[in-house]
Amino acid sequence: MFIPIGLDQTSVRRLPWVSIGIIAANLAVFLAMSVSVREVAEEAGQRGREVMQYWSKHPYLTLPKSVAPGMSEADREHLRLLAEAMSGISGRPAASPEERAEEQHELDGLVQRFRDAAAQHPYMSWGLIPSDPKPLAFLTCMFVHAGWLHLLGNMLFFYLTGPFLEDAWGRPLFAAFYLASGVVASLVFIAAFPSSNAPLVGASGAVAGLMGAFLVRFVRRKVRFFYFYFIVIFRTGTVDLPAWLVLPLWFCEQLLFASLSKDSGVAYRAHVGGFAFGFVAALAIKALRIEERFIAPKIEQEISVSQHPALDEGMDLLLRGETAAARAAFATVLAVEPRNADAHLGMWQSHCVEESPEAGAAHLVQAIEEEVRRGDLALALDHWRELSATARQSGPAALRWRLACALEGTNREAAVEIFNSLASDPAAGILVEKAARRLDLLGEPVRPRSAAAVAPAPAAASPGSPPGGPPAVVPIVAPAVSASAIYAPPPPSFWEPPPEPEPPPDAAPEVPEIESCTVDGLQEDGLLLRGPQGASELLPFDDVEAVSVAGISASPRPFLVLDLLLRPGPGRTQRVERLLSTTLDPRGLLGRPDLSGLEAFRQLVGAIAAGGVATVAPAAVLAPGAPFPMFPSLEAYERDALTPLLQAP
Repeated sequence: MFIPIGLDQTSVRRLPWVSIGIIAANLAVFLAMSVSVREVAEEAGQRGREVMQYWSKHPYLTLPKSVAPGMSEADREHLRLLAEAMSGISGRPAASPEERAEEQHELDGLVQRFRDAAAQHPYMSWGLIPSDPKPLAFLTCMFVHAGWLHLLGNMLFFYLTGPFLEDAWGRPLFAAFYLASGVVASLVFIAAFPSSNAPLVGASGAVAGLMGAFLVRFVRRKVRFFYFYFIVIFRTGTVDLPAWLVLPLWFCEQLLFASLSKDSGVAYRAHVGGFAFGFVAALAIKALRIEERFIAPKIEQEISVSQHPALDEGMDLLLRGETAAARAAFATVLAVEPRNADAHLGMWQSHCVEESPEAGAAHLVQAIEEEVRRGDLALALDHWRELSATARQSGPAALRWRLACALEGTNREAAVEIFNSLASDPAAGILVEKAARRLDLLGEPVRPRSAAAVAPAPAAASPGSPPGGPPAVVPIVAPAVSASAIYAPPPPSFWEPPPEPEPPPDAAPEVPEIESCTVDGLQEDGLLLRGPQGASELLPFDDVEAVSVAGISASPRPFLVLDLLLRPGPGRTQRVERLLSTTLDPRGLLGRPDLSGLEAFRQLVGAIAAGGVATVAPAAVLAPGAPFPMFPSLEAYERDALTPLLQAP
């Protein structure tokens, strides 16, 4: 047996509130109706038993066809055969015509009382009766289920398709599409059984519409199945099967059952109608490019970073060396957002430019506080080391204690380093003894910190590095809110521009084709890319020869560029697929919403390189906390970084 349990990719850009609401509504309606359903079922059952008991004593009477409004023809035939058998075994003498008429009247009365009790059933009130369809019932029938298995089965398939269509199409279109699928499925059912009195209940028609649309929109997704079977021994496992195989097979199964069924017991025809509607509607949405033209830009605008305009102004002033004016702009931001880590970092960097880092140490401490609070521990550690090496300060003891405790489970060496700073700092008060005890539990001696122990790595040397040391790089790190966060360059006085490229050879190399694209998904064997024409294509990791990463300090918003240099194939030149941080959510692709935008981007680069045999330029960006090389424009980046990489043997 195969049971679907999930997909190979489960990340979404936003919480699917519509999907969550639909599931919650179905569950709430089921729970609310369960008591009344049980009471009505008991009453109708009692009335039904009275009918059958009386009829069993008078089998020669005619059981009215109206005994059960929703009874199928097969059940009626079963009752007819039962009546014939009972009349054949009766030992009573035949009743007189007068007695038979009275007994028939009594049986008819019992049947009517049974019908009255059955009519009170919530399924008759909330379900859709094909012979008497009420407009509101087209909506209510989608939220009524005939049992736990019915509910859980529908909600499982909804969970596998609904949230991802909502993420792609947006909440309004998804909600309208779901309801329209249910209505169309109900109309198909009514057309198949126009005289049926059996109520149609359940969300399966609407869910079938989602499945048809999922086949079009996510055709390359894989559905994960749990399977078990018993052949000599009991075996279990999981297997991933592509949507383009699984969903058409399910549709063909429903089509077969619909052709074989002659009654309205199971709504196979509703499933077929809903699936066909969803498939055609999704094709229309794709052909009209509704998602690309109207929906995706609005969603991207909603999930993009919204920041104070003075922050951009302050960064621009800082780049021009106008530190006093930059601090005034950052102060404007902090007056409204006192915990804005970017503004505090801007304040710190402005003092570093003036070679007075001690004056800005309090702002760097505030930035570290915010980074620890939001769980960006790698960045907080880098900034704490920068504070120690540049301003010759260690920060508040309580902050160091929280940072060390948070790092203890993931970065033991860093935790020991910070605990040592506390244990050897008399100003830390009671935390001196606590840090010493924690070091003893870790099996580490208490030793005073040396300057070398707290200095940052050479690649991330701070502005306070001694003369003759490596060039200082002070990255402005964006808050961990989305992939389109700002990746600002370091101040010009602390950034050594890339070396001038060597003179070009006599024969200029052929310029490769650069195509901008977006990422639909990250798979085990490659990236699912969507080109400018809207078509999706899997790019295997093995086709990527090199990865080039850089930051562009463009106005009004800096961004990161990720170029994938593809291997030239037979009869084709080298091609470059370009991804920009403004249209990319690396945290969603990786399934790591806990990461900051920068670190998620860094891990995505590492995943692409590790998936094949691609080299990363520059390789130093893969180190946690390492800065990205910055360029003033895309043209400068292509001239000074991308072209030399393409020309390299």
